Amino acid sequence: MQKDDILDTNLYDVDLKTKIKGFIEVAKQGIVNKEDVLDYCQEASRKVSRLRMVSMELRSIINSWGADAEDPRGIYKAIISKYNTKEEAIADQEKMKNELREWMKISDELDKIRNQYKNFNKSVCFSNIRELLKDNPDVKIGQIEKDAGIRLGYMSRLEKDDNTAEPSVEFIVTAAKLLNVSVDTLITMDLANLTPTEKYLVSFIEKLKSDTIQDKINWSVETPFELSKCNVDCNGECDHPLFSVETFYRQSECEYPDEVTECVYVSKTFGPNTAINGDCYKLRLKNGSIFYLMDLVKDVHRSGDKSAFVKEAVMYVPYRKTQVLATTNDEYPIGQLLEELFLAVKERMKHPQVSNDVMTAIDAFMKDDLEDDPEELPF
Repeated sequence: MQKDDILDTNLYDVDLKTKIKGFIEVAKQGIVNKEDVLDYCQEASRKVSRLRMVSMELRSIINSWGADAEDPRGIYKAIISKYNTKEEAIADQEKMKNELREWMKISDELDKIRNQYKNFNKSVCFSNIRELLKDNPDVKIGQIEKDAGIRLGYMSRLEKDDNTAEPSVEFIVTAAKLLNVSVDTLITMDLANLTPTEKYLVSFIEKLKSDTIQDKINWSVETPFELSKCNVDCNGECDHPLFSVETFYRQSECEYPDEVTECVYVSKTFGPNTAINGDCYKLRLKNGSIFYLMDLVKDVHRSGDKSAFVKEAVMYVPYRKTQVLATTNDEYPIGQLLEELFLAVKERMKHPQVSNDVMTAIDAFMKDDLEDDPEELPF
């Protein structure tokens, strides 16, 4: 390593980091090409390697600070000239460690995206397009090719056994848009082998995820503390639509389990032996129906047991029996789609939520709309 590398300001290249983070968010929607993914993977890998090497050099010099160390490459001299004290060098080393951790995380995310492209199956993609065309009779292959700016017959040529070329990003994105499905679903799921009910649920979860990402819907949250306060009324029923009074056996510290009667959430995965693991997200649908995303854990489980954790999608319809639609333990693709939806909602809830009523009031103020208000406003 040359001494100039030690003082390289590009180690803290904020613009590049911001650019790659933006690319990753776009890549999650599938709207990128393979060459860009590979280029950014190489950029991130180089950044991680350089940060590691510089950090090691800096640590070595800090450990021997003030000693007469051999310095054939001038690195020790370069470090000493940059810092007035050893404490300054230690502080910069800590900053460099944080930078390295952040770039390692970025590199891991890029690797995941790259692996998706490695696993791309052209025949599955084309099979899905033809399957979706059955459900969208108004859309034709020629229309997809035309809107993508590609010559007619493009897909037929690529489908030939001796053609190893992959479809362009423009073609895939256009097909997904016209067929009302996400790019990820189009290129990874074998829709032809799904049951009609599975296809129906895929479409529902896809729309929930898409509308959440586009900020079209507002989710509500019920915390574990709020859910734990469910009360039982005079009729012996819980006041929360997802909970019920159950008598069941719970594992105890003794040889035999205890028989208990409690107001609990009965999961599809663990039955009544279920505990709330995190926030519950809910969305009100038409006529008082509510869609819930439950974060659950088996009430008694071994440490590190991943199978003890699950997400469940539950639908409550007034005066009807509550139904679990899907769980993350379900076979792919439903389980994977539900996991992605949960993560999208969880990420969205970190940002401000503004209801339509609040937005109407804010819009009136922004437009200086003072009409139709019986009281005098302070502006």
